[in-house]
Amino acid sequence: MAMLTQPAFGPKLSIGLILAGTLMDVWTLVWRFTLGGDELTPTSRFFFYGTLLTGITLLLVGLFLGHIGRAARKAEMPPAEITTAEAAINQTAAAHPPAVVSNMGGVAPGVAGQVAVPTNTNPRQVVAAPSPVVAGVR
Repeated sequence: MAMLTQPAFGPKLSIGLILAGTLMDVWTLVWRFTLGGDELTPTSRFFFYGTLLTGITLLLVGLFLGHIGRAARKAEMPPAEITTAEAAINQTAAAHPPAVVSNMGGVAPGVAGQVAVPTNTNPRQVVAAPSPVVAGVR
């Protein structure tokens, strides 16, 4: 379940877009009502409305992205019966770890009940597997 281990980027992006759009609109309106004067030239009117509408657009995209991201996250989730079955499989696997096999041909020191299987690099040579060695048993 790799998708659950990585946080989604949607909420961070949504917050960033909402913040950028809001700040852009605030500072555009502050400029207009403090430094813009009574009458705007065509160029300053162009930049005023351009930055104001860009800020509103960023704000709306951020709001919609948050809702879309939440809906997509729910759609990505596996069904509940699969999730519980996967959890049971993971618990069983954690309770019974796999055996550790050494490439050195011997038993790992201090580990009882584990047998090393020798590797055979020559296909014509037959090597018999050693008998199991259990610590404390002869």
